Amino acid sequence: MTRPSRPTALLTTLLAVLLAASCGPEKPPAPERPTRPAGAAVETHTAEAPILAAEPSDAILTYAGERGAFKDTNKPAEVPEDARGLVRVTLLQGPEPPQGRVWAVNLRTPEATGGWKLTTVERALFEELALGQGRASAVDKLAELPPGLEAPPAAPAGEDVVVYKTDWCGVCKQLTAYLDRKGVKYVAKDIEKDPVAASELRAKSEKKGLKTGSVPVIDVRGELMVGFDRGRLESLL
Repeated sequence: MTRPSRPTALLTTLLAVLLAASCGPEKPPAPERPTRPAGAAVETHTAEAPILAAEPSDAILTYAGERGAFKDTNKPAEVPEDARGLVRVTLLQGPEPPQGRVWAVNLRTPEATGGWKLTTVERALFEELALGQGRASAVDKLAELPPGLEAPPAAPAGEDVVVYKTDWCGVCKQLTAYLDRKGVKYVAKDIEKDPVAASELRAKSEKKGLKTGSVPVIDVRGELMVGFDRGRLESLL
């Protein structure tokens, strides 16, 4: 018996390998992974704007309360009329808004089928407009508010800062001069000449559990300060 020559053996092996490869099951090509440039932010995709139910059980509503503070509720009926045009909605179960934005709703305009369709607004813009209190910076940004949303009405100028004083008080004069230089709008009330102002200050002090036996007393959006502490006043303003 003669042995096959070396070239013939190599050719036979090569044919066997090719036949095995052609008869095996065909595998689909692996999908290509999309590449993202280094340092690029991860994109956030959201589905169609969700609907807030008429009686939501998985959402928190944030609105502008009294005295320049946010309040939370899970019941749309509890949101005051003045604040219903611009309410932030935090969905406990549902799509996330794009980065840097929040879900918002105008509770005055429900859908015909019930509930409210949400939209998005920049987080910083919501906070500034909801608590803007009529400041020029907030009023100028009303044009940036998405259609359908309504900012709360501006607070009357000067009513967010009240100074209770007397004519003979030197520190009171220093305080009002400081506010004038800073351009802060305020209402000055003499508690010796105005019995209503004295009664008003007494009621505010009792509510805060604060003893006031001297002036000036300054009320900055509900926070009372006795005397003139420039550092604390700056933080309140």
